[in-house]
Amino acid sequence: MDIKVLFSDWDGYELLDSGDRLKLERFGEVVVIRSEPKAWWRKSSPEIWKNADARYLDDDKKNSKWQFFKKVKPPVMDFNGVKFATKFMDGSKHLGVFPEQSPHWDFIAKSASQRKNPRLLNLFGYTGAATLVAAKSGWLATHVDASKPSVEWARKNQEISGLSEKPVRWIIDDALKFAQREARRGAKYDAIVLDPPAFGRGPKNELWKLEKMLPQLLEACQKILSENPMFVMMTLYSIEASSVMAQNMLKSYFPKLGVSCGELALEGSGMPLPLSIWAIASAM
Repeated sequence: MDIKVLFSDWDGYELLDSGDRLKLERFGEVVVIRSEPKAWWRKSSPEIWKNADARYLDDDKKNSKWQFFKKVKPPVMDFNGVKFATKFMDGSKHLGVFPEQSPHWDFIAKSASQRKNPRLLNLFGYTGAATLVAAKSGWLATHVDASKPSVEWARKNQEISGLSEKPVRWIIDDALKFAQREARRGAKYDAIVLDPPAFGRGPKNELWKLEKMLPQLLEACQKILSENPMFVMMTLYSIEASSVMAQNMLKSYFPKLGVSCGELALEGSGMPLPLSIWAIASAM
């Protein structure tokens, strides 16, 4: 079995160092410190951490907040012409973009040329990175997320990217319920992207638990994948999951497609930082 590690190669972002359950990162021109439970090792370059502009404090989960050492503005990131507005929000260490996923954005963009007007469904689409890369590349994209603020953020990213004329369907809904309804309607997609959380709530407080709900979601996706599919891409951040498990899941539900798997990681100070696992079932 070939388990591949994919590294982000994006000028707009840089992992400067990691260790002691922290990571030092550059978003545009802004350097931040955030917690990282997978960084068990020691920092490689302790001295450079003093140059950080901000740090997210989450030792006290009830009072998690950003601490600023300098006056900075949230940067607007640019990935091959697709722009992402970032935010510093108390209560969340995330800035609105996951740079380690950029190899998947490249894969989506390159895949668009395989077919005229291919249809892509992005479930748990968050702030729209994969959706907008797809739309810019020629996909007819449908974006689904249970969070209204996230979808509004994604639509703002569409606007600042100059992609407002691209055909994107923005859907605020529970991913599983949407996929099941699409199956009943007979809807079909050439590619499906899934980035499910380990735990979450839908717009009507629906409970999502990965280990219980993922099989149901993949069953629904099986029914809405076109007869001549291009790919199904799945990313998992659950600490309990493994790339072999993800591969087995896609093999089980999409047996006619070839499946590859691995990890998404960032390189910094010579110490790779693994952040998520992935599996892709592909006909290409």
